[in-house]
Amino acid sequence: MSVSLKTKVTAFIALVVIIISMVSTFLFISVHKKSIEREIIARGITMAESLARAVNKGLASENLEFIKQVAGIVHTKDVNLAQVYTTLWQAVDAYPVEKLNDPPDPAAVKHFETGEGSFYKNNGPWFDFYSPIFYKPSDETSDNRNILIGYVRLRLSTEQVRKTIKEAVTANILVSVLITLIAVVVLNAFIRKYVLRPILNLHESVAKYKEGELPETVQVYAEDEIGELSSEFNQMSLALKEREERLAEEKERLAVTLRSIGDAVIVTDIEGTITLINRIAEQHTGWTAYEAVGKQLSMVFNIINEKTREHCGNPVEKVIQTGLITGLANHTALIRKDGTEVIIEDSAAPIRDKKSVTIGVVLVFRDVTEKRRMEEELLKVEKLQSIGLLAGGIAHDFNNVLTSIIGNISMAKMYMETGNKAYERLVGAETASRRAADLTYQLLTFSKGGAPVRKSASIVDTIKESARFILSGANVASEFMISEDIWNVDVDAGQMSQVFNNLIINAVQAMPDGGKIVFTVSNSALSRHEIPTLKEGTYVNISVKDTGTGIPEEYLSRIFDPYFTTKQRGSGLGLASVYSIIKRHDGYITVESKPTRGATFHIYLPASRSRSVSKTSKVDTIAAGQGKILVMDDEELIRDISGKMLSSLGYAVAFAQNGTEAIEMYQKALEAEEPFDVVIMDLTIPGGIGGKEAIQKLRAVDPDVKAIVSSGYSNDPIMADHEKYGFKGVIVKPYSIGSLSKSLSEVIKLCSA
Repeated sequence: MSVSLKTKVTAFIALVVIIISMVSTFLFISVHKKSIEREIIARGITMAESLARAVNKGLASENLEFIKQVAGIVHTKDVNLAQVYTTLWQAVDAYPVEKLNDPPDPAAVKHFETGEGSFYKNNGPWFDFYSPIFYKPSDETSDNRNILIGYVRLRLSTEQVRKTIKEAVTANILVSVLITLIAVVVLNAFIRKYVLRPILNLHESVAKYKEGELPETVQVYAEDEIGELSSEFNQMSLALKEREERLAEEKERLAVTLRSIGDAVIVTDIEGTITLINRIAEQHTGWTAYEAVGKQLSMVFNIINEKTREHCGNPVEKVIQTGLITGLANHTALIRKDGTEVIIEDSAAPIRDKKSVTIGVVLVFRDVTEKRRMEEELLKVEKLQSIGLLAGGIAHDFNNVLTSIIGNISMAKMYMETGNKAYERLVGAETASRRAADLTYQLLTFSKGGAPVRKSASIVDTIKESARFILSGANVASEFMISEDIWNVDVDAGQMSQVFNNLIINAVQAMPDGGKIVFTVSNSALSRHEIPTLKEGTYVNISVKDTGTGIPEEYLSRIFDPYFTTKQRGSGLGLASVYSIIKRHDGYITVESKPTRGATFHIYLPASRSRSVSKTSKVDTIAAGQGKILVMDDEELIRDISGKMLSSLGYAVAFAQNGTEAIEMYQKALEAEEPFDVVIMDLTIPGGIGGKEAIQKLRAVDPDVKAIVSSGYSNDPIMADHEKYGFKGVIVKPYSIGSLSKSLSEVIKLCSA
């Protein structure tokens, strides 16, 4: 149990005063007792000697009555006994009578046998006094000497003495108690004011400092040692206040600096205990400063390798061991308090004191999740661009071959009846050729450039048409969750059909036992940096969710890579072409999936500024025509089949292998007043002038030239915006006689309007 200094001092003062009072009382009693005893002894001796002188004649004459009368005179309250003895110690007479037989004290007998004078002895409750009785004879024969004829014994009681002493002791005790109380109060007040109060004030100020409050100055009561101590404490207190103020200013500047830093900062001691954490670190870790300070770093900064999922070593331990700046390994992920993960980069550095001794560690890290995603996006684009160089060249040549094949098949069908078996075989060949064309079209997606030929359209119609076509006869159901008034999008309808065809086919293959595909379409307004690769603006958000087997986590980062596939029979171009098409439409695609819980693809496409939807006929109508057509193409196969198709349609055809020949032929026909009605020009002529350069020179010759651009290699924006470059129409290889007829009819009709 703790006892306060104030209580201790009060108890000490009371104890000291009580001891002093007891000692003084004891001394007073001793002195007073001795004084009274001296008085009793002097009185007893005097009374005994007086009685001896008074009874000497009576004893000499043996007058007992006289002796008795004289002895009775000395009787008082304190005289208990008066006796007269002869020299033989025989009692002659005494007072009181009943005490006559009381023998004398042996010491007195011995005393008088030696012939000495008066004698007294303290026998406890009384004092016995003995005095000799002398007689001087008066006759002439005497030698005038005093003769010892007897003794007087006088007994005085000490009861009155004890009573007097008791009264004196009682009075002394009362006075001592009163003096003690007064002394305790006075001394306690004095000591409290001039000793305890300064000390207690110092103690109170120190206690406040221990509780975190700045100590206050204390009052100086005197210029003594305690006063000097109080003055020194006041100076120390003022110095501490100034230091605390400076520390507070430094701390505030540090806090402002840490808040303004874009990186997360955590400071620990050498034991790994967190001493400081800034706001960015709170956001990244999910721990507040109040929660984190005082905890071990491993609890708050829990890092793993995002690839192997193994825990990474504590950076503080590495810094303490090496004394050097330490950085984290690549692919380090921080597990936040809520269990989510962020990819981080960091470094840990030692904090040293003036003697270069490591006293702590500062850890600086940043969230690079979005940066990593953007790098992955750029890596995917680079992969697509590199493979596009190869794929584009292959697709260009292959499209030329397919143009010849499809053209010949379409013409052959014109000369046969529909019920003919050969006709059916031609239909099968045409279907296979178009399937090959679809594959080529996917390869073309990777070619450099490859801008889509965009028109404002409803993405809902494209989705529903793809779902209806792919899911026809399948054991997979479709569900549409489409908001009202979905915005149009500027897209290449063919490429968008390819996107949803591939997604739906993948979903069906992931549900061999049946399931459901849910299509969700809504309008979205994205803010800046909400999705890293998208600009701020309005978008149409499409989600395609299936109930299939899902995608393993280790494959999620690779599903958009060209030629990556987990299927035994797959080209690995489906999702890669989907990714490329979406990117070329300035959109964004991502996927989320968990094993056995299906996969969901999220697509964002920029909303169209135009609210009108262009509707195109899905049926190629073969229409006859007339006029002169100039075909410019470096491939003989293309010139041959296109010439036959045009001739069969009723057109007169001329051919040029490159732009130079086409310009010369067009100029000569114009001068001969037999101009060409339409010029069909291949966009790419290896080693010669292609369509882009040739159209400019033709327009210089004839501003009203009607030209159609044709290509099987979409690596130029001319295919997407042909009118800007002076072309009146566009036809994509491979084409059939129907699509060729349609393009010519549209251009001729447009120019004649």
